[in-house]
Amino acid sequence: MNSSAVKRIMQEARELANDPCTDYSAAPLEDDIFEWHCTLRGSPGTEFEGGLYHFRILLPSEYPFRPPSIMMLTPNGRFELNTKICISFTNYHEELWQPAWGVRTGVL
Repeated sequence: MNSSAVKRIMQEARELANDPCTDYSAAPLEDDIFEWHCTLRGSPGTEFEGGLYHFRILLPSEYPFRPPSIMMLTPNGRFELNTKICISFTNYHEELWQPAWGVRTGVL
């Protein structure tokens, strides 16, 4: 296991645990810090307003030097469930990922 990845992941988990924002939450699983689950509230003024959306985030062992994969777990009419999503900050577009980004800045 990559100790620098573990250190970074634990730092991000602590920061998110102390974040008072109610629009999102994210945390690693207790038995696998490379798998996170997060929820996002739908943005006001959009068709998603009032919704609560659940995602699964898989961090590679080379994190933060390689981007996460993200899967939608809540039916939403746009993304296929339990399938990796192709967006700019995921493993589909590794060339766009910046190691300075994290779960909150890149994903949430």
